[in-house]
Amino acid sequence: MTQLCRNNLKDMLGNGLSTLKSRHPHPGLLLAKGMTELPDGSANGESKAGEIKSRLIDNVAALGPSPFYQAAFERWQAATQDATRFATLTAALAGRLYIGVVRDNALETGVTTFHTYGMPMIPGSSVKGLCRACAGDWLNHPEACRWMFGNDPGTDDDQAETGGLIFHDAWWVPSGKPFVPETVTVHHSAYYNEGAAPATDFDSPIPAPQIAVRGSFYFCIEGDKDWAAVAKQLLAKGLQQRGIGSKRSSGYGFMQT
Repeated sequence: MTQLCRNNLKDMLGNGLSTLKSRHPHPGLLLAKGMTELPDGSANGESKAGEIKSRLIDNVAALGPSPFYQAAFERWQAATQDATRFATLTAALAGRLYIGVVRDNALETGVTTFHTYGMPMIPGSSVKGLCRACAGDWLNHPEACRWMFGNDPGTDDDQAETGGLIFHDAWWVPSGKPFVPETVTVHHSAYYNEGAAPATDFDSPIPAPQIAVRGSFYFCIEGDKDWAAVAKQLLAKGLQQRGIGSKRSSGYGFMQT
């Protein structure tokens, strides 16, 4: 068993964060650094690791937004009310969202969170990517796409153009609790481990604790009023029909606007 934090932090984290809840702990920091110990790679160690990860995820899922985040969100909403400069959209998840699950940390799972506030967010690059994909399929106007999003990747530097719109990070709308425990069950772990053994119906499933996001997000596109309105329509349609984030083939990431 490898200890991952100082003794005084281990005692605090091991008590289910009960001593910190009144102080509004940082969920993003807990996801990245909140594991207290890491078992060895044996079968018993893997089972113990799952228990430790599940406990941490349950602790994070019990946390709601802090007044600090609530105030920051309200400031951001107020700052983006100018309809001649911003096109905004609030969309509610039809189910749950996975985004940023490949980030490296001891938990080996996670979601993208604001560095400052620890609340879930959708990076502006992901929002832009969704809108660009939708424009390529539905708008079918290369000149308009180049104006809104810039040149395609790999364009010669002498011909490179920057898009005329800014796609801001999407903020989670503070209401309830954003994080929720999930479980992914791996049925053929030996097979997935470089084909060490064939996949059969006799393999024992191994539950892998995960964490996802629920609730609504506030999207903001900045730029020329008319072009931003076009991008907003693409975004709304994309969120409904394509979804955003990972595991979309399993129904994650779809939103209602």
